[in-house]
Amino acid sequence: MLILALVAAFLGPSALATTLSTPSTLNITVIGASNNHSVLECWALEPGFSESATPGISGNSVIGLGQGSGAVDFALIAEHADGGLHNAPAMQWVTFLSGSAHITLPDSEDEAWVSGGKYGTILALDTQDVSAEGHYTEYPSDEVTVAITVPIAAVPGHRVLYQGPCRDTEQDY
Repeated sequence: MLILALVAAFLGPSALATTLSTPSTLNITVIGASNNHSVLECWALEPGFSESATPGISGNSVIGLGQGSGAVDFALIAEHADGGLHNAPAMQWVTFLSGSAHITLPDSEDEAWVSGGKYGTILALDTQDVSAEGHYTEYPSDEVTVAITVPIAAVPGHRVLYQGPCRDTEQDY
């Protein structure tokens, strides 16, 4: 503690401040649909990050995720649960806080492994009106998987980077 106080006194308080290196955009794995089948894609949300003016986080980076359209759910999913084949019940953000999810598609070899935490957010858009079969979700973790779902009214601005889930190196923030 004494060393930190001496560094601050010598170099000024800004010497102890952390600097957030913010990417220009948020890359996100999306369960979308094409030709009435679910697909996995990596999207870059647009517009990208901007500086917040919101009290409590002003000066930090934020990105809009779209307007909500319903109730936010907090889900506790049992260890090794099998969510089966299903469609997204609504267009929604899904953030896994803990545990993990393994997402596969009935007509594709593509798969996404999503670990709870920093990179645990996906966008599920394969509702029944755009995807005949949907996707499979399994929760292979030895711990409870905790997820928050946030329905959205419209698909956020984006550009498709490529088919398949985003790679970890592209989600580094």
